[in-house]
Amino acid sequence: MRAFRALLLMIALGGATTTTADARPLEAVKSGGVLRVTVYRDYRPWSWHEGSRLKGIDVEIGAALAKSLGCRVDYLVLRPDDNLNDDLRNGVWRGSILGDAPGDVMLHVPNDARLEDDNDKIKLTGAYQVESYAMAVDPAKASQAEDFSLFEKEKVAVDLGTLADIILLTARDHKLIDHVVHVRGEGKAAQAFENGEVSAFYGESALVEHLVHTSARPAAIVHPAHRLVRTFAIGGAVKADSVDLADEIDRQMTAMAESGELKRIFASYGVEWRQPAQER
Repeated sequence: MRAFRALLLMIALGGATTTTADARPLEAVKSGGVLRVTVYRDYRPWSWHEGSRLKGIDVEIGAALAKSLGCRVDYLVLRPDDNLNDDLRNGVWRGSILGDAPGDVMLHVPNDARLEDDNDKIKLTGAYQVESYAMAVDPAKASQAEDFSLFEKEKVAVDLGTLADIILLTARDHKLIDHVVHVRGEGKAAQAFENGEVSAFYGESALVEHLVHTSARPAAIVHPAHRLVRTFAIGGAVKADSVDLADEIDRQMTAMAESGELKRIFASYGVEWRQPAQER
């Protein structure tokens, strides 16, 4: 996602004022019988349409949260903006300029305290996953991929202009440049790997794992070290005055973690659930 990835790039490399929509704290959500959940559009494996069906990790987490509150789930499927603050405005506290009501909770928000510092109209909920970067590689060549040395002589595909791209281009004193294959989107990177055009592809962990899960070509997952690689936690956000709703969402997320439900949801998409630390 443009806005989400822009924040990650900012972390690695070192809104407009409007009237706030009415908050829907916990009792209002329960009495209304609906939990409105904001998820991103076209963001596999987190949330995307397959035909008319909305599916993905965040979609299932939203449904599970609604069920735990005794509500049905309703989704705001958000088209990402270039600015994460705009996404929070549209998805959490005001709604879109087209009149779409905001969500009661928005999922897939970077769990970074700076967001609350910059946005006094939101409150972050606890993180539910830790993400980073991963590489899918021919299993016979995995050991050489661990330090990127494989790609001084063999090809690796990556989505153009992403942090993953920058990592590859700067690895091993820029010795990989001639073997980095740029494509538009991780899906095309995975297709190049499946077609045997490259020995590996690189990108955000969850998507790489999911694409391997749905691929016919066997692959090993490795996590090469690089000075720009960071882990980052993702969680949710509610309106600033929906504190009791945030607290209840945190309680239910904890219960889902303890019961194994979160791990099951992630595994169903081929993604490893990486449990965040308890404190933000």
